[in-house]
Amino acid sequence: MEAPRTIIAVTGEDDRYTETRDRAVQRALDDHATLILYDLDAGRDPLESPLPTEWSAEGTDDEVADRLGPDELDAAGRGAIADQVRAAREAGADAWGWLPEHDDRATLLEYAEAQPDPLILVPDDETELAEAGEIDAEVVDGRNQN
Repeated sequence: MEAPRTIIAVTGEDDRYTETRDRAVQRALDDHATLILYDLDAGRDPLESPLPTEWSAEGTDDEVADRLGPDELDAAGRGAIADQVRAAREAGADAWGWLPEHDDRATLLEYAEAQPDPLILVPDDETELAEAGEIDAEVVDGRNQN
């Protein structure tokens, strides 16, 4: 496998996926890749979109970028993910966040397929997300028990 250009790491809004994030930051630094923290918790509520929709205000759904910086994450009410992105940036990574509408494999794969040379890192309790077919994926051992 060639070095990935994009590392997509599954994360959550608490510390349960610290090992995955730490591995992703290190991998992004080693490979000079962009890091995207994929907030699995954002897509867990089927009645609420984590990002603006056409119902939020006219034109806002067109303004949401593919990658979100800390300020956009804070504005979306995802301060924990914003802090994770800030920490990754402080470590030297080109880090961003993404808030999926759904927390399923299909959504993750669709997102990953749109990224340049992606590698998906998933925690060992989310292994079904690693069954990526055409996309390289790695399972990270060691979920925090906090």
